[in-house]
Amino acid sequence: MRIANRRASGIAIVVALSAMLGATPSSAAPASAATGVGVVEVSNDGVNFSRTYSAAVFDNIARLSPGDSQSETIYVRNSGTVAGYLRITMREVRYSDQHYGNALNLTTSTPAVAGTAKSISSANPCQVTYEGTIVAPGAIVPVVATLALGNLSGTDGQGATASLALRFALSDTTPGTLPATNCGGSGTSIPITPTSPGAAGGTATSGTLTGGIAVPAPAPSASAAPISGEASGAEVLPSLPSTFTLDPNTWRLYQEYLVLILVLAAVIGAGISWFAGRRSRKDTHDV
Repeated sequence: MRIANRRASGIAIVVALSAMLGATPSSAAPASAATGVGVVEVSNDGVNFSRTYSAAVFDNIARLSPGDSQSETIYVRNSGTVAGYLRITMREVRYSDQHYGNALNLTTSTPAVAGTAKSISSANPCQVTYEGTIVAPGAIVPVVATLALGNLSGTDGQGATASLALRFALSDTTPGTLPATNCGGSGTSIPITPTSPGAAGGTATSGTLTGGIAVPAPAPSASAAPISGEASGAEVLPSLPSTFTLDPNTWRLYQEYLVLILVLAAVIGAGISWFAGRRSRKDTHDV
């Protein structure tokens, strides 16, 4: 009887230990593996939300000159059942000129925390632009995205273009513990600038560009045009039209004045001759 009880107790202990050992890994796995929580939806008006964005955030920008900036508000909603830290990453960056990529900056801010400007060239392959705000289920957070172009020297960035996107995600990872270039695998991506497949582009550190924002080429200076005759050291002369030709048949020699002079000379000569003849006849008569 005692032996049977001992066997039963031993079996119960083995079963209990097996259950504990089997349950420990399964309960610990979600805490260590989970990186994304909640469901992110976005909107441009704070009313109509979706997992997609209908158009580029800065779809009305035709030209962005050095020193200019534009800001737009993107509304983010947690449509899930779990709260998470808002994490925004810049990705899918393309630019045709390195100077332009260094000068073009993106900033994302919320009412609670002001973001820091990040150069688009720092996205390799992505770059965190904001993280930290806890978004509860059903909560809406307005995010202000600001695109600014810094100063460029001389012809740096002339005619350059760029395109990029932002991904909004909710994470259960403490902000600051992940590298800034950790892209993550979940979230909702929206285009920041429009792209134009087939448009001419160049190459850069982050890849090949097909369209986006363009830097205007500077207007030629009026002083750049050389004065006629200046390059060869000749005197400044009025420029002649390209169709200028010399045609003797078109010369104006004022022939009518020449004829008038001849007529006057004949009249004067006749008058002098008449006066001389009359005086000669008078002298003869007196003798």
